[in-house]
Amino acid sequence: MAPRSKTPRRRWSETFKKRVATEACEPGVTVAQIARRYDLDARRVSNWMRKFNSGTALIPVEVTFEGNGLPVPPCVEIDLPCGTRVRCGAETDMELVTGIIAALRSKR
Repeated sequence: MAPRSKTPRRRWSETFKKRVATEACEPGVTVAQIARRYDLDARRVSNWMRKFNSGTALIPVEVTFEGNGLPVPPCVEIDLPCGTRVRCGAETDMELVTGIIAALRSKR
């Protein structure tokens, strides 16, 4: 059996983890930069990003056309895991949509 390290195990609060994960998602910043800033392993920061869903998500996009070959007027459809579909047209207030999505995320 290998001897235990004399360095105590590091522990971080949930608040700290969320702050680091959020900072790592800022435009122009890399996970490696944030990891160095806080003396952390980059894999740990990536795991926190996944845990707190702070990363930029890639989502499938489908462009649909009307029967005459013209694109349908701008509309975004969001299919939620629960089966609900949210449709937002060009006239939809994006702040409202953002607020709804944030509220749904916080209900997890």
